[in-house]
Amino acid sequence: MLLRLKEMKAALAAAQTQGVSMRRRLMIYLFTIIVFFALLIVILLLLFGAITPIGYEIERALDNQLKNSANLLERQGNDQAAYALDFSQQITEAVRNELTDAGITFDQLRNHPDALESMQNKLFEIVNSHMLLTPCSGAFCFLNTTVNDTLPDKSYSGLYLKFANLYAENTIHNDVCLFRGFPAVAREKNMNLHSTWQLETQTEAFPEIDGLMSGKSGNLSESWFLTSVYHLPGTWESVRFLCIPVLDPDGVTIGVCGFEISNLYFSLSHKTMGSGQAHIFCALLTEESDHYAGQVAGNQSGYFPLVEDTFFLDDRKPLTIFHSGNTKFIGKIQELKIGTTPHLVAVMLPATEYQALIRTVQLKIAAFLFIAFLATLVSVLWCSKKYVAPILQGLEQIKTSTDRAQGESHVLEIEDLFAFLAEQDRAHEATLSSLQQERLEAQSRQERLQSKLEQASNDLGSAQAEIARLAYSRKQEIDPDDFQYFWEGISQLTPTERKVFDLYLEGKNAKEILAILGVTENTLKFHNKNIYNKLGVSSRKQLLRYATLLKQQEGKEQQ
Repeated sequence: MLLRLKEMKAALAAAQTQGVSMRRRLMIYLFTIIVFFALLIVILLLLFGAITPIGYEIERALDNQLKNSANLLERQGNDQAAYALDFSQQITEAVRNELTDAGITFDQLRNHPDALESMQNKLFEIVNSHMLLTPCSGAFCFLNTTVNDTLPDKSYSGLYLKFANLYAENTIHNDVCLFRGFPAVAREKNMNLHSTWQLETQTEAFPEIDGLMSGKSGNLSESWFLTSVYHLPGTWESVRFLCIPVLDPDGVTIGVCGFEISNLYFSLSHKTMGSGQAHIFCALLTEESDHYAGQVAGNQSGYFPLVEDTFFLDDRKPLTIFHSGNTKFIGKIQELKIGTTPHLVAVMLPATEYQALIRTVQLKIAAFLFIAFLATLVSVLWCSKKYVAPILQGLEQIKTSTDRAQGESHVLEIEDLFAFLAEQDRAHEATLSSLQQERLEAQSRQERLQSKLEQASNDLGSAQAEIARLAYSRKQEIDPDDFQYFWEGISQLTPTERKVFDLYLEGKNAKEILAILGVTENTLKFHNKNIYNKLGVSSRKQLLRYATLLKQQEGKEQQ
């Protein structure tokens, strides 16, 4: 592995040291400039909001839809609350008048079917008119009394009207049916009974209504609320109730009235707007122990999600993950308080669609970048070829042309280069001519010096021959015994005496020897005397003559 890394480093180093062609260099520069400006333009467009990432667009669509849905639900809740407040007050007034006319108290209504039927006839117009005015799928008025309290299943007496066959948010042309109440009231009003009609409403069917019925109410305008979703007994429908207490003149709760908002009505009245993300939908959720349940509305394109009754939330800012059965959704939530109960407004779309949108945009971006890359590469290749071709042609002409002054090119810089090279050629020719002249003069001087050297060599040979002759003649003048004594005496010299002897042979005089050895003049005289005695000479001249003769003999022996 280390060897492989070393080879890669060596290859990179070699690539860095190699030259790069002018065309390739130009391609790299052009490509870099184009990519830089493309990135700069994209960044500026992103900063100024001209283009936005798909994730941001989906978030913005969710934010807008969440805001619209929350505003609509809040406005609808306020409208329903206003009608409910008037509804409760009119019911209170009608109950009081009916009890006064009948000469009985509210408690005497219990187990009194005729009085209860008369009471419902009195209340019908109030319930029906408020149902027609209010955005809802039904209206009810339950009184805390019953026709028979001896039955094992406890129930409330009262009217519960519903719109039949809902198909649109506008209910003005829908028929009304009686879901709970006396059938004689329906016959008198020429109204059909619901297919699952019952005389009274069972207690414990709607726990929140039971709690309001048995509790104490304070300010009526602050006592209304929106319930959780309930399944209507005996039907396929699930509904919410907007409830408000009905009080007697003393402020005691004698019943509950309000409006029904069925799942079907909710889906018809809260469809989300069609957008680029066509499957965004809205839900109003209420927390129930470890999960959420609520009502779901599709969108105006006709899409309605296949969801179960419960949702599990995984709140991850800025998006929330919703799980309903095996289906996952992605969206946003906002808390909304309707009356005294908290709820969650949620807008979402299927996670598969969200991921598909992201992938689609990513593929489009990848395709765009690939096409842009190819277009950029082709443009760079074409531009580099058009730009570099005249330069390469000029350079080739420089290589092959012998007369630079006659060179022509359509590139101004190449023409300037031709002129410069022609001037350089002229300067080089002048320099070469000057160097040739200097070479000839140097050769002439060399020949003269060679002649003088040969003459000096001949003279040296003659001088050496003369020296040899003189040395031989001197040798004939020297006593061989004295010379032998001189030669043997050299080995008897002390180290200091030998230094003095060698300095004499080098041609040093007495003053120079004193300076070199650092001795006194008397010491030098002492050494001189010993040297003369050991070598058998009487003067420095005789000593040098014997030494010269000794060197000549040693030179001959070495030859």
